[in-house]
Amino acid sequence: MPNKPQSKQSEQNSERRNGRTDKALPFSPRLHGDLLSSSLLAYLRRWNAYGYQLVQELSKAGLASFDSTTVYRTLRQLERAGLVSSFWDVSESGPARRMYALTKAGEAVLDVWLDLFGRYQKVLHSALDSLETLNRPADPQSEGVDGVEERQREEADA
Repeated sequence: MPNKPQSKQSEQNSERRNGRTDKALPFSPRLHGDLLSSSLLAYLRRWNAYGYQLVQELSKAGLASFDSTTVYRTLRQLERAGLVSSFWDVSESGPARRMYALTKAGEAVLDVWLDLFGRYQKVLHSALDSLETLNRPADPQSEGVDGVEERQREEADA
């Protein structure tokens, strides 16, 4: 069955649900997979949280767009992998809600991800620095706008 284009109404509902509108770019990166997992682990390092709180924090952080159901699915996968644990928080003021906490294994995996992201950031900066070096003139004093300074020096030497 061919994929049906998303209706305008369902698109607006999705934007409202996620608290995001990413209409500026024709291609919009998405927060999913390992990026989402590591982000969730990082939030849970700071405090135990409900899934809804994590969705709100991700939205407030201005990260790439995501679907809130993906967050809940990822939390369940992290729990099956032993990286987070959950328990039912029962309060008198409302229904029971699932609270998530980071496990020792989750701490270890997060540390690996933080190290990897740090190294990846260095690689990106190095690549960008290399690109800037290629685009710079070899001797900034010898090359002016459209070679005007160089021609002036040649004329002065003649």
